Amino acid sequence: MTVQNTGPVLTVADPRGGAVRVPVPQFRCLVQLPGGLFPKDAVIDTGAPITWFPENVWRPLRDGVDFEWLGFPPGVPPPVARISSWQFTYRMVRFLAPLTLMDYSTMVDRPDVVAAFAAGNPPAYRTSKAPPPVIVGLWGGLLEGGRLAVGRDPAGGQVTGELEFP
Repeated sequence: MTVQNTGPVLTVADPRGGAVRVPVPQFRCLVQLPGGLFPKDAVIDTGAPITWFPENVWRPLRDGVDFEWLGFPPGVPPPVARISSWQFTYRMVRFLAPLTLMDYSTMVDRPDVVAAFAAGNPPAYRTSKAPPPVIVGLWGGLLEGGRLAVGRDPAGGQVTGELEFP
């Protein structure tokens, strides 16, 4: 897992005097999907309750081979979610083949992952033409049984993160 700062360090006034520098880290990893040639960029979002995939990421997957739809009770409309400035509906799925959670040195197969498939895609960032990333949330199987250790590099003081599995 890599740690990227998502913006400038915030500086806030300390009532005891001086200032406190607040980093804005983002934890990134890769997720290999069934049948995919290349892994997809992903953000580990500890505030997201579930893992979700934008439509341009999940659309090439095969219904009944790579995943199966999980239905909501009859008469229940698809739920609405909001991420940043994007609001969307979604459907739940269970992957029939394991997903692989990885960084540049470690790979962990995760079977029976349950996730949300978004209807549509988030708006593209003005500074990037890259496809929107997968959001890895707390529930659904990708992170379960793992431990996210957050710390600081003693030499440079940068925020570090490590995802550990037994």
